[in-house]
Amino acid sequence: MADFDIAGTSEPEPDAETMLTPITRIGTTPRAQMVRKLADIVVLPAGRISANERSLVADILLQIVDKVELELRLEVATRVARVPESPPALTRMLVLDEPPVAEKILRGAEVIPEALLIEAAREGSMDHRLLIAQRIDLSTAVADALIHFEEIDVCKAVLRREDCLLSPNAINKCVAMSATNADLQAALLRRRELEPAHGFMMFWWVESEQRRRILSRFALDRRVIQDALEDLYAKVFRSNHDPDPFVKDILILAERRHRPRGANGEPVSIDVVIRTLTAARRYPSQEVIHAVGMVAGISRDLAARILRDPTGEPFAVMCKGLSVPRDQFFALFDVESEEGVVGSEQAEYLLSVFDSLARDFSRAILRYWDWDANPRIAYISRLLGLDDDFPIDPHAA
Repeated sequence: MADFDIAGTSEPEPDAETMLTPITRIGTTPRAQMVRKLADIVVLPAGRISANERSLVADILLQIVDKVELELRLEVATRVARVPESPPALTRMLVLDEPPVAEKILRGAEVIPEALLIEAAREGSMDHRLLIAQRIDLSTAVADALIHFEEIDVCKAVLRREDCLLSPNAINKCVAMSATNADLQAALLRRRELEPAHGFMMFWWVESEQRRRILSRFALDRRVIQDALEDLYAKVFRSNHDPDPFVKDILILAERRHRPRGANGEPVSIDVVIRTLTAARRYPSQEVIHAVGMVAGISRDLAARILRDPTGEPFAVMCKGLSVPRDQFFALFDVESEEGVVGSEQAEYLLSVFDSLARDFSRAILRYWDWDANPRIAYISRLLGLDDDFPIDPHAA
């Protein structure tokens, strides 16, 4: 560091000939001398000074250290960072100082109390939070405090820390933020804390390659749940009493089979399903969207979202869940729609998506997409500020 100091009680007089202000060396002003001498005491080994004496010196420094120039504060921070017994109040002042000063502590100190890091994250600037995110001892609680401000650069820095376990709330916030940021999407999909509910929400705003990754990573089989709940179906759906609405909804969520139904609840054949989907591919009017929702057993809003998706993977998921035969699924893309005929390359890609999915898994995905009552999905939806026009253009990120 340059050994100079311009602090003092009065402004130096410029030289009459050069008009340059003379620079005095550090240590010549009483204030600089005092800071240096007090810092010498604070950094003494534990055997040379008691904790109470160190705290007293730190309290004196608190009164004066913020009134000296940046270069001297940098020196004090560098020295204090090497002292594990540094009083927390002094460490806090230096951590919340300008970023160059804070960096000396946040990068140099091996141990900083978690509570102090949380406080610094809450009260500091984004530069402070970026520095904290790089600390080796980043904990779940500190990461929560960093993500609270929903700053993209800070969130990316935290998500890169695969050694730090993130809380469910932190992941929920990052998932909501990823709707408009492609970098966050990539970072999130590498996190081990991400669960199917997160992945199937992100599915709507990520690119095709990441959609395939989500379908592969979160593949699941509901047979364990179906077997466990099997005896409840007769009790709930064949009873003369009104079924418990929560139990009914969960049984529908886990249902083993899906039987396409018409407007009056009557079973419909696969031919009717194909004709309905063909009409939807050609012109997804409100009536056709409603019909697709009925035969697929999904809400009208989800049916509209699937049919309006620009790249078609959700349509492949729905068709697999409806047990559409493979050749007839491919034939659906020869239908001229409002958007024109899907290119052969895209049709082949969607066929590969269709082939990669198990039927029960496709139905589970549809249930997830329609599961607005789930507390976690509802919470992320509120963070997104979603309305009835849910779909987010995956190319807008």
